[in-house]
Amino acid sequence: MSRAKDPKPADIDKFMKLEDDKRNRIINAAMKEFRYGFKKASTDVIVKEAGISKGLLFHYFVTKEQLYIFLMSHASDLVQKNYFDMMNMGNQDILDAFWQIGLLMKDISEQYPYLHDFLKGLEIHISDFPNVEEVMLMEKEQEKVYEELFYNCNIGLFRDDIDPRKACDIIAWTLDSYINDGEKRAIDAGGWNDENYESFLEGLKDYVSIFRTTFYK
Repeated sequence: MSRAKDPKPADIDKFMKLEDDKRNRIINAAMKEFRYGFKKASTDVIVKEAGISKGLLFHYFVTKEQLYIFLMSHASDLVQKNYFDMMNMGNQDILDAFWQIGLLMKDISEQYPYLHDFLKGLEIHISDFPNVEEVMLMEKEQEKVYEELFYNCNIGLFRDDIDPRKACDIIAWTLDSYINDGEKRAIDAGGWNDENYESFLEGLKDYVSIFRTTFYK
């Protein structure tokens, strides 16, 4: 019996040259559908949401797996570019870092509303994808970035009578959860607007102020 040929590689370069609106419609539709895992996702739903033909989608991504792997890489690049590259990484104020993330939330979420849901879905449904190694490799790259942000923070800012690493963990867990919840509420409301974004920033400012008063010198 002859062995089935491997599919040709995805044509990422050609896909990225699509006009911005069409490319982002496809990416957002795919992130929205894949946020609950690889197996449950349907390419029929993706093309309907994006307003394109199935033939066009598979012209660039020959398989569902190729599309998923592209999204993993693209989502990781977006987080790196839009959040961490804009910060002074290493020996920084972790509270200032989270405040900067909050200030950037509206812009990135308006362009890619399901980015963070997709990334969270990767963690939750890691065993759902046939090529688990691809997911684990991407998550390791993400962990390196987060470690640089959260574990290379300026521990000299913290009070001498507390464990600065544990304080960093508490800050990271709390503010990461607050940011994710804020984004979900914005999605449920049909997107960010001036009112819900202002409320989100006010809440974030309160948390930052509490942590600064409690943990810092």
